[in-house]
Amino acid sequence: MVKGVIFDLDGTLIDTIEGLANSVNAAMDFYSFPNHSIEAYRTFVGNGVGKLVQRALPQDSKHLCEDARKIFEKHYAETMLNILPVYEGIDELLAYLRAKNIKIAVNTNKMDIFAKPMIKKVFGDIFTDVLGEVEFFSRKPSPDGANYLLEKMQIKNDECLYVGDSHVDIKTAHNAGMKCVSVTWGFMSKEDLLNNNPDILVDNPHEIIDLIERENLYAGQYS
Repeated sequence: MVKGVIFDLDGTLIDTIEGLANSVNAAMDFYSFPNHSIEAYRTFVGNGVGKLVQRALPQDSKHLCEDARKIFEKHYAETMLNILPVYEGIDELLAYLRAKNIKIAVNTNKMDIFAKPMIKKVFGDIFTDVLGEVEFFSRKPSPDGANYLLEKMQIKNDECLYVGDSHVDIKTAHNAGMKCVSVTWGFMSKEDLLNNNPDILVDNPHEIIDLIERENLYAGQYS
């Protein structure tokens, strides 16, 4: 029976790619390096801000990663709340989960100092907890964050779905012993998701509602 859902943030709840691209390109501008397209940034994200900046830098300039990261972080802190489109159907999905008393949380590799205010502005305080990248937890695909959130929600791993848009989320869910629902509206292509063996693939948030309805109906009938 589904008693909880843990969501990724970027590419799953909110389409943050434009804001991320603008801030990394601001760092590239500082060094007079070429900018990258939004489509390119879709392939750079998923493993935290350090990897994002490193992937954007020219091959012979990786030594500038830490300084470029500081430029990114300053720009992003000032602009990240400006462009935050929520994916179609997400508000309805979250309303359904709350109405059914299904607990919800966020586990993201976005820095915690960015993730918490972003979620609060867009969704308020509806999540049990929001956990971003922090020093005392290994970033995804480590299961540390997901396991911490399971404890906060007071549910077992087989009672929770993990919803995300990347191969990192698939690995995180599996490392935590959870079923992963991979979404095709995010930053990773459907083909790439399929190549990483997702448990379930959905094309819109309403399919997650249908999935939970089926699983909970089955559990109610045969438990």
